[in-house]
Amino acid sequence: MNIKGKKAPFTPITIDKFLVKHLKANPEWDAASLKKDLSYFKKLKTDGALCDCGNSIWIIGSAFSGKGCFTCITGEADISDDYEIV
Repeated sequence: MNIKGKKAPFTPITIDKFLVKHLKANPEWDAASLKKDLSYFKKLKTDGALCDCGNSIWIIGSAFSGKGCFTCITGEADISDDYEIV
């Protein structure tokens, strides 16, 4: 939480920068396929797609586990230490 009691936002990151970070830690992943999935979910979010619970989808988490928001995917509410595609 920030000083005013509101949740801190995701840390913004581009698809390409996220790929570099993710592939450094997980070199076995197929970069082209992951980039395609991230781009797909970014478009869905831009077009207004929502999680089944009604919240905005989390692009990064959705690329790994299917369309959903941060809380539905992780079971957590604090997004302050996590990235989201800009």
